[in-house]
Amino acid sequence: MKADPLFASRPLRTLLALMFGLLLATDIYCLQAGFYSIGLWGIAVLALIHLLLMAIPMLFLYSLIQQHLREAVHLLPTLGQLNDQQLAGLSGFFAPLLRALQPILSEQNRAIIELNNKNELFADALDEINEMGLQLRRSERRWSLALDATGDGIWEWDVGKDSWYFSPRWKNMLGYAEHELRDEAATLYALIHPDDVSAVGERFSAFLQARQMAEHCVQEAEFRMQHKEGHWLNILSRAVAYRDAEGQILNVVGAQSDVTEQRRATADLSAAKDAAELAVAQLRSAQLQMIESEKLAALGSLVAGVAHEVNTPLGIALTAASTLSEDTQAIVAQIQEGQLKKTDLQHYLGLAQEASGLILKHCDNAAALIRSFKNISVDQTSDALREFNLGAYLDEILQSLKPSLKQTPHHVELACPPELMVRTYPGAFTQILNNLLNNAILHAFPPDQVGSIMIQAAPYGDRFVELRFIDNGVGIAPSVRAKVFEPFYTTKRGQGGSGLGMSIVHNLVVAQLKGTISIEETPGGGASFVILFPRVL
Repeated sequence: MKADPLFASRPLRTLLALMFGLLLATDIYCLQAGFYSIGLWGIAVLALIHLLLMAIPMLFLYSLIQQHLREAVHLLPTLGQLNDQQLAGLSGFFAPLLRALQPILSEQNRAIIELNNKNELFADALDEINEMGLQLRRSERRWSLALDATGDGIWEWDVGKDSWYFSPRWKNMLGYAEHELRDEAATLYALIHPDDVSAVGERFSAFLQARQMAEHCVQEAEFRMQHKEGHWLNILSRAVAYRDAEGQILNVVGAQSDVTEQRRATADLSAAKDAAELAVAQLRSAQLQMIESEKLAALGSLVAGVAHEVNTPLGIALTAASTLSEDTQAIVAQIQEGQLKKTDLQHYLGLAQEASGLILKHCDNAAALIRSFKNISVDQTSDALREFNLGAYLDEILQSLKPSLKQTPHHVELACPPELMVRTYPGAFTQILNNLLNNAILHAFPPDQVGSIMIQAAPYGDRFVELRFIDNGVGIAPSVRAKVFEPFYTTKRGQGGSGLGMSIVHNLVVAQLKGTISIEETPGGGASFVILFPRVL
């Protein structure tokens, strides 16, 4: 058997040997000295010596046992986790006891470990449950706040139990307190407008019978419900059906909103829209009428100008014809009286030749003016598409506008290649030039300025023509430039400006000529209107 490590300690063996040696030596000495014969006092002294000799090793032994006990107590918590090799290596006075306790503590330790593990799992599960509860409470609070914010009422139908639930907000929406309405289907249908009950019932039945409907598919229905005070509310109800794996409905949850104000606002908006559309239509009609009026006014101005221009050559021709008629009557009288002289005849023939020349010349001028007026007026009123020489046509327009231009000190020049042919709407150019000239005369030049207007036309590539209308006036401010082509916009309200001239120009260029018009600044002041349009339409 293996020696106990406690008593195998060399200091302890030495101390015990010394103690027993001293006791033996003391006993031998006392026997030789005769202490045992001196009576009780000798025996007491001898016992005291024995006690003193034994106290020292006993104190040492107590200290050593106490140290081993502390080590054993320190080892107890982990004793159940030691393997056989670690158990065999244990030393100390209490090693046998620890080896005996190890199986018991090992089993207990396993039970404690398992219990601790279960406690940890339980604690984790409890934490998860608490967190889920917290999240659920937060979700319920958010849902409650959201419902309060939207003002929606909630209803639910448990299909299995055939029980209904209407939230307090659902009842308050209709003017009722929570206890005034019972949670049942009859309550719902009693409050729906009689004209809507059938449609709501059919829609709800179709919703319940739609087995193939996707999960959480929202169905909407709008109907009227009666308020406690008697008036009717427009209600928008949204429902979701929850189904089992076989498609059977378990319960239906819905929310309903009072959309009376929205529907009233929608109706008001629709009425306002209709009124606005009517106003726009009337405005467009008025615009078209004003545009036609502008056309007729321009045509009237053209007629007046042409009449004035035609009046001059016709007046000269009429004067020449009158003079010729008087001279002819005088010659006829001389012939009848037989008093005709050669010199009188020669004088008459000279006057007749001169008068006939004047008549032919000025009648040709009048005829040219009338032809020009006829072409321009027909083009302006018929809007016919035809091919024409652009330069010659622009010159005819300027000739027809000369009477009005003569009333101003401004100079108008035209620069256009003589061979430039276009196929477009000629009537548009009359009104475009007329309005651009009127705009320049009214806005571009101060009263004391003699202005210059240049009209330039030239090919722009192979397919387009660029027409520039340039003046050396005061120019156009940037804030005004953005509004120049807006209808009824004018800076000369009450001074002859209707605000439609440039809008008409823009519409004619874009809609009829299929082109574009823009405004550019010119060096040294003034403005330049640039019109770009297709050469052939």
